[in-house]
Amino acid sequence: MIRPAFVLIAAALLGGCFYSEDALIGRFSAQFPLEDGFYSHTPYHPDGRPFDRPAWSGQIERRGARYVSDDENFPHQRTRLRELAPGIYAAQRESEGQFLYGLLYVYEGGRVATYHQPQCADLSEAARTTYELVQHEEEPGACEVSDWNRLEGTLLSYIAEHDGNVPIDGVYRRVD
Repeated sequence: MIRPAFVLIAAALLGGCFYSEDALIGRFSAQFPLEDGFYSHTPYHPDGRPFDRPAWSGQIERRGARYVSDDENFPHQRTRLRELAPGIYAAQRESEGQFLYGLLYVYEGGRVATYHQPQCADLSEAARTTYELVQHEEEPGACEVSDWNRLEGTLLSYIAEHDGNVPIDGVYRRVD
């Protein structure tokens, strides 16, 4: 999960994801492991196969405390990252007045990233209880996270419960 347009965040709808009403990764806690540059983005099919060609390419850069692109249809516009463990980041992206969270893995010194949009339903009931996650009323598979410590614990628990082998939803590769 290592692309600047990542995170988290591949889905624009709640659809089982982790979300918050307020930003849990603020401008002063954001980190920038990805290099500015020209990237290609290749999503993956649900069965784990990558698409046969990139679905998006363009310039990604750090602007303010976010990753952005002036190129049309950048799937992860205005993403912020914060490290959970070496090379593993929580990704935050705003969508329709809420903040969505995903996982990003950074490789090759910030030139490649893979991402995954964790699903609340794929986290154990014990972890959901431990971190006091609140299920969304209209979208029962989506869970609200209220603060950074709960988000960090939730995402690290998700990784541990999947033995570190989370699916890849897409890849960003720097091509310049």
